[in-house]
Amino acid sequence: MLYLIFLIPLLASCASSTATADKQVAAHSQETSSPCWRNESCRLNSYSENEWFLGFAEDTLEYKANVAKSCGVLEQQARSKMVESIRMNVSSRTEMETKSELRSGDNFNSETINRIFAETIKVNAGAELVNVFTDSYHDSNRKKIYAFAAVKKSDLATYYVQMIELNLNEAMHGIALSKQLIELGKKNEASIKLAEAKKNVESTSQHRILLLTVDAKIGIARSQSERANELLKEIATIKTEATVVREKIFVTGTESILHKKADIIVPGLQAILHDNDVRMTENQKEAGYILKIDANVCNLRSNSDFHYANACVKIVLTNAKNNVNEVTTSTTGPKEGGLSAENAGEKAFRSAVSDVWDKVKVQILGDL
Repeated sequence: MLYLIFLIPLLASCASSTATADKQVAAHSQETSSPCWRNESCRLNSYSENEWFLGFAEDTLEYKANVAKSCGVLEQQARSKMVESIRMNVSSRTEMETKSELRSGDNFNSETINRIFAETIKVNAGAELVNVFTDSYHDSNRKKIYAFAAVKKSDLATYYVQMIELNLNEAMHGIALSKQLIELGKKNEASIKLAEAKKNVESTSQHRILLLTVDAKIGIARSQSERANELLKEIATIKTEATVVREKIFVTGTESILHKKADIIVPGLQAILHDNDVRMTENQKEAGYILKIDANVCNLRSNSDFHYANACVKIVLTNAKNNVNEVTTSTTGPKEGGLSAENAGEKAFRSAVSDVWDKVKVQILGDL
């Protein structure tokens, strides 16, 4: 999926960390007038809260402190406060603005929206998903430093509009390709493309909700809800043409986290199979295929009070009719961390589900 990334330079008044540079910063600070955003009334007049999300921070500079480094830390605090102002704004919104989206069945609460907003505006410096203005100022006379961060609500809205457009266009491309595959008799491949197209459409629901949050006036008009619904209807119609009768599959396995029985990967695989309309059974005797996993925690290590782990999983997909193992492989899932070894292991198991699915999805969706 294509994402639009804008590289935004940090506009900071603080200088480098050398002693000479510190003297230059002090001289510059004395000669340069204080920026408008340092004053609350000027800040609010220039950056209306109706149009901007703001973050402001100040601190006293410690004796012989590195000015540039201190300013950098304070800028991060200002950006964090800006994100917090967005979170507060989201929490204060009523469900009236998003109720039309919530009717679609998406389980989005304020906590989910807050998380997505925080991901959109990264607190760390570097590449931004939207234009964020960041500045800092050193008052050498008062031995104080100040930092300011601001993002335009209209920029956030534009970003979410672009993401909606990109995902819907991607879905349309997948639908068109699925039609071609059906004409060629490749129904299995068509089903896979339709499933991908459906996910693309469904992913726009979160962007529509966030768009309505930052643009309550015309957000609905820009959200393309009707277009998304029409695409979902088209996918459902085409799906009937691409439906392939598949054998039932039985999913089983053993999962152990630090010698304790777990039940994470199997339910995760069952959820994915359900989402892909793969028939499942709880009776192994009536299954045409058996998917078995054997999962354990591996690469367990700790760093101070934080623990890291991977999930090592053996995978076997067996044709129950002829007792032939059609897939025999293994995978090591992504490294995950937690406050305890058990917590790290649980997270590693959850992250490994998608890796296990990648190992068997072609066989399952293509042949079963």
